[in-house]
Amino acid sequence: MGSTDPLIFSIQHFCLHDGPGIRSLVFFKGCPLRCPWCQNVESWKAEAEIAFKGKLCIGCGTCVGRCPERALAAAGKRDKKRCRRCFTCVEACPSGALTRFGVARSAEEIARELRPEFSLLKTSGGGVTLSGGEPALYPEFTEKLAGLLHDEGIDVAMETCGLFDFERLTPLLRKLQLVLFDIKIHDSDRHKRICGADNAVIRHNLKSLVEAGPEKGFPPVWPRLPIVPGMTDGKENIGGWAGFLSSLGIRFLTLVPYHPMGAVKRTWLGLPDGPDLRTPTEAELKGIEELFQAEGITVYRPGDEDFTLALGPSQAKAAV
Repeated sequence: MGSTDPLIFSIQHFCLHDGPGIRSLVFFKGCPLRCPWCQNVESWKAEAEIAFKGKLCIGCGTCVGRCPERALAAAGKRDKKRCRRCFTCVEACPSGALTRFGVARSAEEIARELRPEFSLLKTSGGGVTLSGGEPALYPEFTEKLAGLLHDEGIDVAMETCGLFDFERLTPLLRKLQLVLFDIKIHDSDRHKRICGADNAVIRHNLKSLVEAGPEKGFPPVWPRLPIVPGMTDGKENIGGWAGFLSSLGIRFLTLVPYHPMGAVKRTWLGLPDGPDLRTPTEAELKGIEELFQAEGITVYRPGDEDFTLALGPSQAKAAV
């Protein structure tokens, strides 16, 4: 594998919320953003990481005795300066309390693992979705994987934060059937302050994708907006995105309510606690829906999308 090949931290099967039909999801490590509401903090770093799931620990001390660098004083107490991430402790752990996030997988290996599901994916009008992290960080690898899947008649979608080199990604984009494009904070300075980078490139890439379109061999785009009270739900943010999407002729998006499932992962990885966030109420979500609908934009929730709006009825088959 090449030096720019990604690590994979998870492959999930029989999913329903990341594109049309039944889908398999491939999660890549590495992300250029640090959104405080992220549910996949194990994807942030490109390198492999050791996580400690304290509730699974049986206190046997096997990991301490096996560590060749003596970097463990006790389970979950690791000297990161001494640890060289050989993962001997993970391999020795009998309970799964020590876990490795990030494994090198070739494109051929991934396709081979997914192959038993291909018939179901095709029948349901589904496919494979590349997620993360940010799969666009690895354009050559993702293009190869998408090509292998296409050779077997499998549609491929990609979830992206939009922060990528459009020209370098063009060969991959032309192999995709759909791009699930995450938008977050409309104001560029605020986006940089909260997410770690401004959104000038993100907005440019969204505009470029829409303007290129299927007529030029590019995939349709489906925008998604996480709704995080106090972060992304303000009228200024909603109004900014509603106007921007309308200007591009986009008439649909998905609202993704914040869920705190990422908080426990911070503990596993020894990361500082994130900000005190909460799930939006149904009334708050309804109010946001009305703001988008006033701009002529139809709003969906995860799993309820009518992807024929983006793909057309000939491409998006009804899911089982």
